[in-house]
Amino acid sequence: MQKHLRRGLHKTLLLTPVLLATLVFLHLLSYANSNVEAEPRPATAKTVKKCQVPPPDSANETHYQSALFIPNVIHQIWKTADVSSYPAEASHESWKAAFEPLNYTVKLWTENEVVTLIKTNYSWLWSTYESYPENIQRADMARLVVVHAEGGVYADLDAFIMSVDGLICLQHLGFQELFPPTGDGVGISNHFFMAEQGSKFLLWALQEAKRRGGAASRWILLPYLQVFWSTGPMMMTSALQQYLWLNNEKDCNLGIFEDLYGDSVVHHAAGRSWQRLDGQLLNWTADHVELVTKWLTIGSLALALGFMCR
Repeated sequence: MQKHLRRGLHKTLLLTPVLLATLVFLHLLSYANSNVEAEPRPATAKTVKKCQVPPPDSANETHYQSALFIPNVIHQIWKTADVSSYPAEASHESWKAAFEPLNYTVKLWTENEVVTLIKTNYSWLWSTYESYPENIQRADMARLVVVHAEGGVYADLDAFIMSVDGLICLQHLGFQELFPPTGDGVGISNHFFMAEQGSKFLLWALQEAKRRGGAASRWILLPYLQVFWSTGPMMMTSALQQYLWLNNEKDCNLGIFEDLYGDSVVHHAAGRSWQRLDGQLLNWTADHVELVTKWLTIGSLALALGFMCR
């Protein structure tokens, strides 16, 4: 009798970690795929497939000039004013060379300047900003803050301008916000975007980032996924879905580039250069979510039955 009890206890002790690991993995996977939306929305984002500048002296030129919501300011962010410490080729000088002759302001925000701005005008965000364990989370929040504060265009230091005319044209389409899509095409990314000063959507996204800050994201065990869920594209996409759902069509003037067109205007060179092995694994898993979930479930059940029948 005692022998059978010990054997049953031994099976339980061996099986429990496997089942717990499976549940944890499925839990993380649910975060990675939490942006899928089943219900229609009252408002939708517009897809931008091309942009054509009206010819000089055309009948559309007056409308083209009046449709400018997005100021002629390019924002980039780094730790200090010296971008030579950036771990890849920095695009700051190329943006300056392309746009300063056109009377654009090309602004490099330092970490200290961002902190001053948040403490002065966004004090409600400071505790969240300060508590982030990863620098990339602070950088994600900082880009939303500076563009909300001043309006304009944001570009990562590994994002390079490919078409000056294309970017200027996008500014004049009359959108209040414009974003590129994520790699899977179901969300929005934040390596390059543009918005009007005081953008309602950027404020909404900042509020969503605060909601997901602190203890809310500590339940996510993988650092890469924690970043994406708390401040990165997953947070941005979720905020967009909420924003479109709760606002009328007339109040949502937001555009999303078609992937190929967006890349012809601004090219993102390095991409996810900061991510670890967990990020690479999760990217593959997210691309094959149905297959992984199916075989993980089958494998766990088979393992459980095997232990029970021994």
